[in-house]
Amino acid sequence: MEERLYISKLIKSDLAVSSEKASIVFNKLQKNLKLNVSTIIDFSGIKSLTTAFLNVAIGELYRYEKKDTLNKYISIDASTLSKLQIDKVKMVMDNSRTKYNSELKKKIDEVTLHGETD
Repeated sequence: MEERLYISKLIKSDLAVSSEKASIVFNKLQKNLKLNVSTIIDFSGIKSLTTAFLNVAIGELYRYEKKDTLNKYISIDASTLSKLQIDKVKMVMDNSRTKYNSELKKKIDEVTLHGETD
């Protein structure tokens, strides 16, 4: 099953700038992931797109899902973004992967160290 997710329709605005609106997108994407629905994110009609919005809408997904799962079920229609917006999306995705991978590694290291005895 596949769904095209029109961000402007979902958030009822052409401004993708607030974390509150981004939470709507995050919740929808997370629901689709749980249902194994492939989702194409469409930014058509979005006039302003901030990294604050993207961090919550897309970046937070990396906290809960593996990169491979996200790549399998979520894609972004790059033709609906400007060059600057594409750069923002890439930056947020890269930063989120790095952040959540290092947090996971730190948790694993803490568990390993905590389990060691002298």
